[in-house]
Amino acid sequence: MSAPSCRVCAAKLDAPDFDDPGPSLTSIRTVLDLPTRVWLCENCGHAQSPDLPELSDFYDTQYRISLDIDGHDQLYENAAGEQVFRTAYQAELVAALEITNGAKVLDFGAGKATTLQRVIENRPDIQPHVFDVSRDYTEHWAGWVPEDQQATYALPDGWTDRFDLITAHFVLEHVPDPVAILHELSRCLAPGGRLFLSVPDCGSNTGDLLVVDHLNHFTAASLTRAFAEAGLRIDSLDQTSFAGAFIVVATGGTPGTVPARETDALRSVLADWTAILHRLRTEAPTEPVAIYGAGFYGTLIATRIAGGPRCFLDRNPYLQGHDHMGAPVLIPEDCPTDIASIVVGLNPARARTILADTSAWRPADARLIWLDG
Repeated sequence: MSAPSCRVCAAKLDAPDFDDPGPSLTSIRTVLDLPTRVWLCENCGHAQSPDLPELSDFYDTQYRISLDIDGHDQLYENAAGEQVFRTAYQAELVAALEITNGAKVLDFGAGKATTLQRVIENRPDIQPHVFDVSRDYTEHWAGWVPEDQQATYALPDGWTDRFDLITAHFVLEHVPDPVAILHELSRCLAPGGRLFLSVPDCGSNTGDLLVVDHLNHFTAASLTRAFAEAGLRIDSLDQTSFAGAFIVVATGGTPGTVPARETDALRSVLADWTAILHRLRTEAPTEPVAIYGAGFYGTLIATRIAGGPRCFLDRNPYLQGHDHMGAPVLIPEDCPTDIASIVVGLNPARARTILADTSAWRPADARLIWLDG
C-alpha cells in the first residue's frame, strides 16, 4: 500500500496512524468488508481516510441518504439541549444569515434538499437551486425547483458568479479533493456572495474518524487551510452552534490566520478508539444484550459483538418499528425486562449527559456499558 498525499496541503504521509481490520462502517450505517485507516498530516493538521472502491458509483447509485425510509430525518440535540430534527435545525441556522430578498441560493450536495425547502417555506422570494452527484433525488426536487435550476454530476458553466448564497450541509467530508470542490463553489459565488458549510468536528465527535466514507476528518487548522488554498476567507468558524460539527461562513477574499495544528490530540483519540474496539471484541457483555442508539455508534458496536444485540433502543421515531442488522429498534421504555447488558452507542463525549437518568426505562438488573469505560 503506497503512502497517500494530504488531501488539503499535498504533503506526503507516512504509515497510517489508525489501522483497524474492519469491518468498516459508512455514515449511513452500511457495513463494508474493508479496513478502517486514518492518516494524520503533521503539516496542516488534517486527518483523512482512503477512497472507497468505485467511489463515484457509491454516491451515484448506493448512497441514497434518507431515501429508504419515507420522511427520514436524524434526531439531534441542539445547543440548548433540546431534541430537534437535524433538517429543521439546519434550516434555522441558514435562515439566521439574513438572506437578501430574491437571493439565488444553491444547495450543493443537496440530497432531497429538505433543508432548503424548509427555508423557502418562510422565504418564497428565494430562488432555489440544487445540485447532487446522483439523479436519485430529482423526483424530490420536482414541483418546487425549476428544472433549469437543477444540476447533477457537474456544476454548469452558466452558474459562474451566480449565487448570493451557497450551502453545503455535511458534504466536504465525503469528497476526495476538498480544495477543488471549494474552488468550484467559489467560482459560482456572486460578488459579495457567501458560502455556508457544515462538516463534522472530529475533535468533539470522535467517531467521525472511523466513518469510512468520510474521506476528510477536518480540524480547525485543516479546514481553514483548505479554504485558503481555494482563495476563500473564513468569516466565522463556529464549533458551538451545532454539536459535533463546524459551521463555516466564508466569502472571497484574503485568507485569515490558520489555527494551530491538533495532531497530538487526534493521535491520542485514535489510540483510545483502538482500545475501545479491542475491548468490544474481547470482553463480551453478558447476554442478552441491547444497544442504546441505532445510529453510527450503535451499529459500530453491533459489528464487534459476537451474536449481535437482541434489540436496539432509540428515541428517533423514524427508526423505531424497523429492524436494523436483524434486530428490532424499540423505544427505550419497551426494553425487554430480561436484558442483562445495555451497551451505550452514543458519542462518548456526550453519552453520560444524555443518559444521566435511565431509571424510567432500564431494567433493574441491566448493566450499562459505556464506550469510554
